[in-house]
Amino acid sequence: MVSTNNVVSDSQESAIIDEETYMAIENTFGGSLPIKPEDMNDFNILEERPIQLSQVASTCEEQKRNIKRPLEEDYDDEKEIYYRNAYYNYLSRPVTFQFNVPDNGGGQGQDWMYSETSNKLYIKMEKVLPLRFTWEPARPGVFLRTELVYLFDEHKSDPVKRCYNHTAVTYPANQDMDPDRIKHVVQCVNIPSSYEENDGGHLSVVTPIRPPEGDSRYVMVYFKFFCKNSCQSGMNRRATELIFTLEDERRQILAQSQRMIIRICSCPKRDKIKDESECKESSVKQMKPLTANKKMLSCDKHVYKVELNVVGKENYLAVHKYAYDIMAGQAAKTGQHDFFKPYMDEVLNKIP
Repeated sequence: MVSTNNVVSDSQESAIIDEETYMAIENTFGGSLPIKPEDMNDFNILEERPIQLSQVASTCEEQKRNIKRPLEEDYDDEKEIYYRNAYYNYLSRPVTFQFNVPDNGGGQGQDWMYSETSNKLYIKMEKVLPLRFTWEPARPGVFLRTELVYLFDEHKSDPVKRCYNHTAVTYPANQDMDPDRIKHVVQCVNIPSSYEENDGGHLSVVTPIRPPEGDSRYVMVYFKFFCKNSCQSGMNRRATELIFTLEDERRQILAQSQRMIIRICSCPKRDKIKDESECKESSVKQMKPLTANKKMLSCDKHVYKVELNVVGKENYLAVHKYAYDIMAGQAAKTGQHDFFKPYMDEVLNKIP
């Protein structure tokens, strides 16, 4: 029985090729073998080859990972850019911002009242005013800036501040008030807010507001006012208005400001009735057509020549001014401007 397996025993392993056989091969074929038997143990070829193969395999796997990783990163970057652009587009949408006053009129005590006729709100000092705010899209992270300013242009540069009496330390409302809020007339009472003052001394309160929750369409913000329009050392009977501005976290304006004329007074009902009466009288006068008075139309149109010697330049000018004003009044009442104009021009020409 012949075995087909080539088996070498442990004792024969070192005698696969001896020195004599090695020399005979070199003499027969010429040249020299690349590796001598005594160098086999030092070279350790059998052990070195698998190490090289494993290194190659490891390098290939690393290269595969290196090739795949940038593709995944590029994909993540594309997603990030897409969502970032979508978010910025959402933020850049125009915002519709509004507010309105509830219909309850401040309850039975009539702490505040709103007049549709005069488009004005009347409220007692230190009474709570609830206002409803809405904005679309109802994005989060917005702030409401509320500022009380003077209504007319001649007072716009003056900051609205509390009077000396109401900012005194002994005033009861100031006992537990933060010093930063003492000089602010308008203050927010239901949401923690920051009270700011710009370089020009103008004061404002900044309130963080969240989108409406549930089925609600608006956010309620409550305010109090700690001085009156009639205080002499403060607003000193000057008309005021509230300005509401919607801003983002960087204090950039998101929507056009909304305004409401407001009067802080002792008796909202009385002042409301008075202003509405004046508004009605003014509207009636504007709607009434301008008609000439028949009695004034038949007034004396005879021209009288007056020659006077007047002492003093100021008196001389006063006489001419008086004559001019009388004829100007007559022209306005009768509508006879063409008739009075030549005589009025003559008076002006005599004034040095």
